[in-house]
Amino acid sequence: NVSSSEVEYISGENQHVKMDGATFRIGKFPFFYLPAYTYHTGQAGQAPYHVELSGGMDSKLGAYLQTTTIFPVNSWLRLGANLDFYTDRGVLVGPTAQYVYDSESQSIKGALSTGFISDQGNTRTDIYNRDIDDSRGFAEWRHKHHVGERITLTSSISYWSDSEVTRDFREDYYSNNRRPDNFVEGVYAGDNYLLSAFSRFQPNNFNLTQQHLPEIRYDLLPVPVFNTGIYHRASASYAKVEEDFQDSLPISLQNSSYDRLDLTYRAERPIRLTEWMTFTPLAGARLTHYEDQKLDAALPALFSPAITNESFSREIFELGFDLEARAHASYPTVNRTWAINGLRHTIRPVLRYRYYSDPDALGKIAQIERSAFSLNRPLLDLSDLRNVDDINETHLTRVGIENLYQTRAEDYGSRTLAALNFYQDILFEKDEQLRYDGDTRETLHATWVELVLEPAPWLKFDLASRFKTQDLSLEELRTRTVLTSGE
Repeated sequence: NVSSSEVEYISGENQHVKMDGATFRIGKFPFFYLPAYTYHTGQAGQAPYHVELSGGMDSKLGAYLQTTTIFPVNSWLRLGANLDFYTDRGVLVGPTAQYVYDSESQSIKGALSTGFISDQGNTRTDIYNRDIDDSRGFAEWRHKHHVGERITLTSSISYWSDSEVTRDFREDYYSNNRRPDNFVEGVYAGDNYLLSAFSRFQPNNFNLTQQHLPEIRYDLLPVPVFNTGIYHRASASYAKVEEDFQDSLPISLQNSSYDRLDLTYRAERPIRLTEWMTFTPLAGARLTHYEDQKLDAALPALFSPAITNESFSREIFELGFDLEARAHASYPTVNRTWAINGLRHTIRPVLRYRYYSDPDALGKIAQIERSAFSLNRPLLDLSDLRNVDDINETHLTRVGIENLYQTRAEDYGSRTLAALNFYQDILFEKDEQLRYDGDTRETLHATWVELVLEPAPWLKFDLASRFKTQDLSLEELRTRTVLTSGE
């Protein structure tokens, strides 16, 4: 609570409260004083002030007091500081800020939190067993900016002096994000396209980062081709990509870079075979050109064989089809507790076939954007793949049965109550890649079962399991619970 001997309330569009001699208290105990204090009441979502206090004893920090304070400066800006005291480490201090600004033409939202300390204790070592310097600090900045209805700017920047600074002084940051990413992106949304500029960089010397410096991209969203019934989509991107192992992985001296032009195109033609079945043939291509390829490695390259040419062009062609059938049944089910007003069950058997031609690129690309370890269902469409540098020849069919359960929404339309999906991948072309456990890949590659429950519009449960098809042994089980804001 805050109290003052004189309080003035100003109404109107910029309504606020002014105080002379404001004393901040926890219960009856004062802890902070401001000669003048203004609280703007017209800014939605902004608390008048924010104070965090944490204290205790720790074997590594000694007796400590951690504080974070934020106070309003005007209707859209709040400023404050992180100020900590540690008997065994010293004093940590750094500015904090939060800002929320809305107008008819733009909206801005962001936050900054920093802290710097001359560490007088045992700093220990980082994740690579390197000694940590006693001059330590961190800065966390998040920013979102909408200009009109078409332009969006997003940035997420985390500077850490070492890999363990937030472990020692801001454990909540560390537990949620131990390997921070850093990027800035601007997007313009046209009527049927997106134009974006994206930069991903590496301010920290303990993260292996595929840096984009920058990537300029154009995406044409699926649109009809005149009155032919064909829909097509395309993308074009230029990226300067770098990856340096020397800072983040001391045992390696590998350093890779290239300039890359990547073009994708895809066309598809939905054909309605019957009232309940649709057949959609599709074809696409991905043309990628690499320039100024460099792969400097004192030791044998970790991920790429020796590169023979600085320039290389690669063509991959895609052929496939989607076959979908649909059937549904409705039931007069009513349940007031879960707001169920009628129940509709939709079942959709699907058959998806894809073939990518052999890129014939072994030893010709300095692989930076590689496949990441994942047991999720692989993406099927060539233009969606992000492992641009190591796309392999692919020949597969995915068979599945999708079940959807819906009820009437209170205002309009319907809402999903549950989904139960089964998928089986069949590999016709098994490349030299091994399974995650080192075994060779089988023709019946994997079986997935996915269950989704949404008992309320704000609550969702996911359960996804992966089975080894040969003996139906469970290889993976993933669960997730999602709470969604009521607004």
